[in-house]
Amino acid sequence: MILIDSGQAQNHRRSLVLERMVARTLKTTRRAGRIGGYAALGMMSLASHSAWSQAAAVAADAAPVEVVVTGTRIVRDGYEAPTPVSVLGVEQIQSFGSPNIADAVNTLPALSGSVSPATSVTTASTGNSNINALNLRALGENRTLVLIDGQRSVASSLSGLVDVNLIPQDLISQVEVVTGGASAVYGSDALGGVVNFVLDKKFTGMKTTSQYGSTTHGDGDNWMAGATFGTPFADGRGHFIFSASARQQSVIPINRRDWNLKGWQFMNNPGYTPTNGQPQRLLLDQVSVSTGIAGGIVTNGPLRGTAFGVGGQPYTFNFGDLVTDPDMRGGDWELSQVRGTRAGASLLGGSRTHSAFMRVSWDLTDDVNIYFQAATARDKNRNYAFSLEDTGSIQLNVDNAFLPESVRQAMLDRGVTTFRLGTMHPDLDIATPVNDRRVTRFVLGATGSLGDKWEWDAYYQRGVSDLHVMTEGIWVNSYLALAYDAVVNPANGTIVCRSTLTDPGNGCVPYNPMGIGVNSQAARDYVQGNGEKMWRYQQLTQDVAAVSLSGSPFATWAGDVSVATGVEWRKEWIGKGENDAISDRFGWWVGGYPSTQGSYDVTEGYVETVIPLAKDLPALKSLDVSGAIRVTEYSTSGSVETWKAGLNWAPLDDVRFRATLSHDIRAPNLEELFSRGSGGAPAVTNPWLGNATEYITSPRLGNTELTPEKADGFGAGLVLTPRVLPGFALSVDYWSVDIEDAIGLPTTQDIIDNCYQGQTAFCSAIDFYPDTDSLFVVRRTPFNYTSQVARGVDYETSYRFDVGDLFDGAPGSVQLRALATNYKRNATTTEGIVEDTAGMNTSYGPPDWKWNASIAYALESFNATVTARGISSGVYDNDWIECSSNCPTSTTKYVTVSDNDIDGAVYFDLALSYGVDVGGMEVEGFLNVRNITDKDPAIVAANPGGFNYTIAPANARLYDVLGRTFTVGFRMNL
Repeated sequence: MILIDSGQAQNHRRSLVLERMVARTLKTTRRAGRIGGYAALGMMSLASHSAWSQAAAVAADAAPVEVVVTGTRIVRDGYEAPTPVSVLGVEQIQSFGSPNIADAVNTLPALSGSVSPATSVTTASTGNSNINALNLRALGENRTLVLIDGQRSVASSLSGLVDVNLIPQDLISQVEVVTGGASAVYGSDALGGVVNFVLDKKFTGMKTTSQYGSTTHGDGDNWMAGATFGTPFADGRGHFIFSASARQQSVIPINRRDWNLKGWQFMNNPGYTPTNGQPQRLLLDQVSVSTGIAGGIVTNGPLRGTAFGVGGQPYTFNFGDLVTDPDMRGGDWELSQVRGTRAGASLLGGSRTHSAFMRVSWDLTDDVNIYFQAATARDKNRNYAFSLEDTGSIQLNVDNAFLPESVRQAMLDRGVTTFRLGTMHPDLDIATPVNDRRVTRFVLGATGSLGDKWEWDAYYQRGVSDLHVMTEGIWVNSYLALAYDAVVNPANGTIVCRSTLTDPGNGCVPYNPMGIGVNSQAARDYVQGNGEKMWRYQQLTQDVAAVSLSGSPFATWAGDVSVATGVEWRKEWIGKGENDAISDRFGWWVGGYPSTQGSYDVTEGYVETVIPLAKDLPALKSLDVSGAIRVTEYSTSGSVETWKAGLNWAPLDDVRFRATLSHDIRAPNLEELFSRGSGGAPAVTNPWLGNATEYITSPRLGNTELTPEKADGFGAGLVLTPRVLPGFALSVDYWSVDIEDAIGLPTTQDIIDNCYQGQTAFCSAIDFYPDTDSLFVVRRTPFNYTSQVARGVDYETSYRFDVGDLFDGAPGSVQLRALATNYKRNATTTEGIVEDTAGMNTSYGPPDWKWNASIAYALESFNATVTARGISSGVYDNDWIECSSNCPTSTTKYVTVSDNDIDGAVYFDLALSYGVDVGGMEVEGFLNVRNITDKDPAIVAANPGGFNYTIAPANARLYDVLGRTFTVGFRMNL
């Protein structure tokens, strides 16, 4: 919460940009946007550099003006409520220069670990690839409530994620981030807080934006173009707005960055024993997979190391100096290297997005305004996720028709009848998820006033998400098993599937896993679905109806008592589902896309109040208390209550203390309740087969018995706005969130291990292949069985001054701003085992510190901003023990490792803009450069085993993985 200088009040209307900014904010406070509009959360930094520069050119001797940002449903301009808020103004968003608004929002330290196109490059089974979803407090994207003008949006995925890049970006006037629980004010999902996108609903004129960007590595091209038109009509009683935009991000299918090509990975130490003092795991470079190379390699028996190249030609593979299957170090590691090839994870997904927004409003009377708005956005994206790998589970017989004769003879000479093979299947396609998401939203509403002290709002909203997802290049498990077993037909000497000899009509086409370029198109087509693709169409629908009333029924001697109340009804529905036939039987390698049906509705009523207790007394410049309570009835889980209480005390004009207590909830989403089986293909250890590694289908199923998560939140802070240093402000806020009955999802391996150890309740989730101990399917179901505790401290400060105050006559103004969050704890407890991820710079946790700081210099036509974004150093796991000798015995939780450190990072960004008037049209050219120094991400190596040899050694949730990127463009305003 920051106080800013905006120029003299009597002069600010001479600055068109500042006038519009203040008018938008105050208009929002009185009528719309319900986070950006109902009662003051306090003064803040809008970080609107262009606005400040134009204001400063008009009034160099600026006086502070309080700009209100609100976070409750109480209309009370100027009131400073106890909950902190951070704000991104439109100019700060523009200065980041990304076609994706999420890139700018995620620079705020209060957000950590958000989902983005760079973090979902290996995602295929969930249908969530290329989504931008925000994560406040590192508590999870589904615990962050995303609003548009204070109203909910229909989800963009089955898991309830809202893709913020489908919001009409050119109309966003500011983004407000309210941290801390807000369920009593806004309903479910606000355990981490609320991110509200405020639209400029009174825009007048015509503006266009066009820009192009790329990395300096010659990839990642992107462009964006948009136009917005707004005009009053009927002598100002009506207002019409239309906005449309298009943007494209090119895919980076192969990650050829230098840091991805050095083979960094953990591997199990082949020399480790529980008592010899060596670490169990080693962090090394030149590590690659030992049990699977492009054309295939024999992984067991006397022929181990026999590999197959182009045309199936056999050769001997060099394993290197350290080998613990499925990993090795050295030797021919570059031959089996998957990272940096078509088989490895891509660097960035590609997408095309088109959006359109229309709003018309009409003043029925001086006190009643009605409006209708419609928005649609469509995002089509493609990602190259992974190749279809196998690391040693293919069993081939000596009579396999594709065996090179030299290999067959070697088997006969050694009395070997079978061997196991691992391969990257170079003849098959890369698994390529293709998503087509269309989100449509309609809102019909009315706002008005009742006298001077009461305002009301009513609206009905319908949102529809049409989700088409298809993944190309996935094999069918049963088809591939038949196709591997190729023999010579004794009747005519042709190569056929062994199964065809007894079932001539089964359509099997033999497939050769030994070599590169050895399979026909017919063989490829057969194992990859035989004409069927893995696909699903699903429709999500959200209906919302709400009525609210806010005002001041009476006053105490210290000021007006404010009250807000309302009722809301909402229905979430998932239906109209279709999918391919193979998905229903979990036949695909990654589980498939079974469609889902289900719904729930919720009815809520709430009351909120702000009561001033004292004013202008010694040590009581102001004292206010606030409170809110909401009663919610879910059709699936019954009634639940949430509440919030706040205290705001200013002993002096310069100092303010604030505190809040809250009880919040998150209701289970549609996927958690009703999913029929989306899921992946994890590598697991099968204890029934002597801990052999198997690759199985593990679908995620819903649980209609789930109940809402419950959280208790606390926050306390200090705000300083010293009169001796006008334009400066500082806030420090401690926060904590304690979640009970948290919804957790057991891992596939936990289900297997618990069943093997005799916990029969888990065995019902497991299916074996008939008459074998080989695993076929392990079903995962969420339960309310975990708890989570998060603690931290937020810091924010800003200072704005005119350069002429320091150097007489010097032009321009300077805006300084810094924000930081210290994540002190983020611990989950499951069945008595505590995992604290704070300070773990992997994808599992937030760093100890995340911060950014900026300095902006502004003239009337020129702006320059330099921003630094920082992440503190951390560890891989808080429980791991780093040692090189005299190590204790390694355990599952306390693993001994040679290196547990992950470097921090600081990235520098630059934004430049220059504006001119051309025939009454304002034209602004801009250049933005992110990661000016082209700094590589810190090495975050993958764990041993599984498919981790495909994963890039970096954490895209925290670090910049693209390198230096630039954006150039023009903005024009008529």
